[in-house]
Amino acid sequence: MKKVGVALDAIVGIVLNILDLIVLGFLLHRVARVVVPLFSFGRVQVEDIYASGSGFNWLGLKRQDNGRLLLNSDMSMVAAALFWVLCLVAYLAVTRGI
Repeated sequence: MKKVGVALDAIVGIVLNILDLIVLGFLLHRVARVVVPLFSFGRVQVEDIYASGSGFNWLGLKRQDNGRLLLNSDMSMVAAALFWVLCLVAYLAVTRGI
């Protein structure tokens, strides 16, 4: 019985890793690549999804040679998640009359 529990634990771990890769890695990053430049009027660009840049400040920003800012891919996912939370709050405010 213990082997079955370990096997199920491994399967659940693999499935959660795949969901994390798909949801957080791909969808949130793609949303951030659209939303961040849109709200910053083109001043901030998002780093590639698997880029391992250095020199970012604590907000995940780095100034490029052309004067624009580059947002770290991890912080871009946070920005996209914040965007979806704000969309949910706006939806609830409209539908529930908060």
